[in-house]
Amino acid sequence: MKTFNQFFEDLGQMVNRGLARATDPETSKEAAQSVDPTKLEQIVLDTIRSFPQGCISQDVEHMLAEYRASSITPRYRPLMKKGLIVDTGEKRPGFSGRNQRVMKAI
Repeated sequence: MKTFNQFFEDLGQMVNRGLARATDPETSKEAAQSVDPTKLEQIVLDTIRSFPQGCISQDVEHMLAEYRASSITPRYRPLMKKGLIVDTGEKRPGFSGRNQRVMKAI
């Protein structure tokens, strides 16, 4: 089990390496460093803005088909924390029939 200090040492290394673990292969470390969260946040924000009546995650993923969903969905929370998008409280069904929250750009 890691000590408290080891945990924070590892955390510092992850941040410096773009959130890749020290045990990850070199290709993973390179990929983590190549991700620009700010750029992706802007792309996701611009996409959400293109839906004046709000959109569900599936709408965003469809518009940004060249990106993996695992790259898109983590951008919602930071955008909400920054006050750039809101959860309207409304729900809409996705392709599966399950409801998804409606997000809207401010």
